[in-house]
Amino acid sequence: KTIYLRTNFPSHGGRLEKSFEEFLDKDGEVLSFIKIDESQHYFARIFYIRKDGHLASYHPDFIVCTKDYMYIIETKGDNMVDDQNVQQKRVATIDYVRKINLLPEENRLYKDWKYVLLQEKTFYALYENGATITDICNIGELSKPEAEGTLF
Repeated sequence: KTIYLRTNFPSHGGRLEKSFEEFLDKDGEVLSFIKIDESQHYFARIFYIRKDGHLASYHPDFIVCTKDYMYIIETKGDNMVDDQNVQQKRVATIDYVRKINLLPEENRLYKDWKYVLLQEKTFYALYENGATITDICNIGELSKPEAEGTLF
């Protein structure tokens, strides 16, 4: 369901990304997806402020298209979810998605966009119980207050 004949994933520690790619390719709700490659997909560069106060950029792992939504998905190992830089990336990506959703519908493929931080244990638990991409994204979707740790 991707336009590429081969899709890269990290050779060291890339088990989650590879498993997720295989899941996406089999899930009936997924119309298409792309594994973001930072050397090719400049459109997916998101800027954030690192914990040391410097400006940095990163590329989320995937963009997934379903009938109703475009999901920007970041997969993370369980040991990395609470890292302060990961938290900063979360806030920046939520702002990025908010800005996309302000565009006219035709400029965002007539879909609402959502950001999902997918933790490794969550993915495997849901996958093993027959969850679809929608099920997984409904659980992993984050709001700005959740990402910032505030109430509103």
